[in-house]
Amino acid sequence: MLISKSKIGQIVCLTGITLALDLLFFSNHWVIQAKPAKHQTSSYKGLPSNRRDGGSRGDCIPNDENFIALVPEQSVSATASASPQIFFYAPPTEEPKIIEFVLRNNKDQLVHETFIQTTGQSGIMNVVVPEPTQKGSEKLQGNYHWYLSMICDPRERSRDIVLEGAIEYRQLNQSLQEKINISTFVEKINLLQQQGIWYDALSLLAQSRQLESNLLSLKEEWLRLLDSIGLEELASEPLIEGKKIPNFYSVPLTDSTVIQN
Repeated sequence: MLISKSKIGQIVCLTGITLALDLLFFSNHWVIQAKPAKHQTSSYKGLPSNRRDGGSRGDCIPNDENFIALVPEQSVSATASASPQIFFYAPPTEEPKIIEFVLRNNKDQLVHETFIQTTGQSGIMNVVVPEPTQKGSEKLQGNYHWYLSMICDPRERSRDIVLEGAIEYRQLNQSLQEKINISTFVEKINLLQQQGIWYDALSLLAQSRQLESNLLSLKEEWLRLLDSIGLEELASEPLIEGKKIPNFYSVPLTDSTVIQN
């Protein structure tokens, strides 16, 4: 589920990031019989909060590790993609955990919900917000609020470890599109970041790291990007895939059951 190679939305189409470009420019998801957790509505005019978990977690996450969303802490970030990706750091756990992702609009209406399962190992994972495909579906534009919840106890969702943030859907203006089209790869990343289009900048770089995981220049740019939001300590973490869990509320499982990949 990590990074759809066939589509990343408008930005991939605009930038045309391919392996050839990289080489040219660089040298060097338990189903439960309990109600889901209720998310408290926050103001979209305020800054995003809870990028990093900070409450009491019992033994859900051992070793003083943190569940962290890879987003700037002091601004509302944007996307120009119809199907953006949100990245997060999943800390090591004694067994795989289920992550619930929820996207709500400015009327607090549910827009999208998905569940993925971690591997139990530490690493950077992502969730993809699909482009609306059903007739009558609202076009994603303006501000939305998202929640990432690690389910610690399926019968007591109040114990969830919850991260939250905001995402603004924005169209690229013609001038910026033209600049992106003629820019080098790193220049594209910088342009997107400078314009506050964080989600797409990180997605593009993560996609390229998948293709060329050992390329030094990509490692350095990844470090620079994470350092710019104060998360440089996560730069060495691997990109890992989670398993998307369909029909989460319809398949009863026991407390000890772990969904196998």
